Amino acid sequence: MNETKICVIGLGYVGLPLARLFSTKYKTIGFDMNQARVTALMAGHDATLEVSDELLQSALANGFKCTANIEEIRDYNFYVVAVPTPVDKNNNPDLTPLYGASTTVGSPKGILWCMNLLFIQVLQKTNVSRLWKKCRIEI
Repeated sequence: MNETKICVIGLGYVGLPLARLFSTKYKTIGFDMNQARVTALMAGHDATLEVSDELLQSALANGFKCTANIEEIRDYNFYVVAVPTPVDKNNNPDLTPLYGASTTVGSPKGILWCMNLLFIQVLQKTNVSRLWKKCRIEI
């Protein structure tokens, strides 16, 4: 691996601050399926206020990019999936967003190829508060 290029999938309250921080040391792109969110972020404003406009604009000026186009993230070699895991009335997590993100990146037409690294973090307010999965995917 010549250059570490990081893609953070999901630009919510976990993914955006993480991507912004990675961008201080590595070539980093953030991917989100919500085009309106990506457009606002690329304009330098985070409506959720997880990252200040000043920090976001500085990251953008230094090469950080956000996109909703999966083709733009194919050339990256380290992926972090940070998608929501809502819970039902019994505190059981709904992993549908995680399954969707995994399908997007891991399908035969997806973006992962042999020797890419994928980290998945699921945060939820239940007894199973953190699920870390580190895997090497070979397609």
